[in-house]
Amino acid sequence: MMNSVEAPTDTPPQADFRPLLAGENGRRLRRLWFRLALFFLPIVFIVAPLVYWVDPYNLFQNQSRIPIELRQRYAAPLNQALWKVFAYSRDPKPNIILGDSQAARFPEDQISLVTGEPFANLGAGGATLRETIDMFWFASRETSLHSVYFGINFMAYNEDPRDRLPQAEAILRTPVLYFLNSDVLEAGTYDIRDAVFHHPANLGPQASKDAFWQSQLQYLTARYRRDADPGDLRGKLQQVVDYAHQHGIQFAFIIPPQHVDAQRRVRELGVEAQYEHFKYDLAQMAPVYDCDIDSSLTRDRNNFLDPFHLEIPAAKQLVTDLWSGHPTICRVLGNN
Repeated sequence: MMNSVEAPTDTPPQADFRPLLAGENGRRLRRLWFRLALFFLPIVFIVAPLVYWVDPYNLFQNQSRIPIELRQRYAAPLNQALWKVFAYSRDPKPNIILGDSQAARFPEDQISLVTGEPFANLGAGGATLRETIDMFWFASRETSLHSVYFGINFMAYNEDPRDRLPQAEAILRTPVLYFLNSDVLEAGTYDIRDAVFHHPANLGPQASKDAFWQSQLQYLTARYRRDADPGDLRGKLQQVVDYAHQHGIQFAFIIPPQHVDAQRRVRELGVEAQYEHFKYDLAQMAPVYDCDIDSSLTRDRNNFLDPFHLEIPAAKQLVTDLWSGHPTICRVLGNN
């Protein structure tokens, strides 16, 4: 019988950091680490407990002493996507609305009242097409979807690279990032200033309705003259539609209504061809509820906060009509 012989094991050399910390360079390095520690101490011992106590975006649901309505008032204008992601991760619904601030005005409770089904509005102010696509995939990972209404307007149909979803999902995976997020810290500052020191902040337009209305119409000059082609996002949007069809998810686009003043700017700025191509693109993928048309709703200025956003009573009127099954305010494009 042969005796087994153990093969010698090579022990990797241990790293020796002592030379790194020795001498003048070592003293400088130690001073640097000491200063970094002093810098982060206030975050650990002051900022973090305050953020946890206020919980500006309701991540922890820790019975904050600051009312949720007040926190939402400041959180939404700064980063509504963050608020929506956290809320949906706690209570996902099978029926969702996606889009930017225009779609965010659609009252989910009213839609649920009309349809008898639970809805979540994941529309978020400032959302780009890229972000809205990512919001769909986030929702699809959270629950089994039944219906999706994808809000998209001509202004947002481009390759804008902004996307807040990766950051929001990173916080869900690693909550310590919540305490370092600039929007969380800013919203928390407003919350404390309002609830504790009674100095509310006004994050809305600092102008009269008429002045702001005209400034928004002028803003379209820059927005409509940009390249309106979504580039590779067109293919990514098609992937969303294909996934919905493959998984039996009811899917439709909604082009939110704008006041006729904004609609006229399409012609005045000479972008009719791009605007029609935008609608054609969508109609080739899925049914489209086109609400951005001349109608009794869009002619009445009292229905709008500004040229793009509906007042709540008008938004309720729109969704009641749209989800009734026989819409009269919007026209239907596409036969998919």
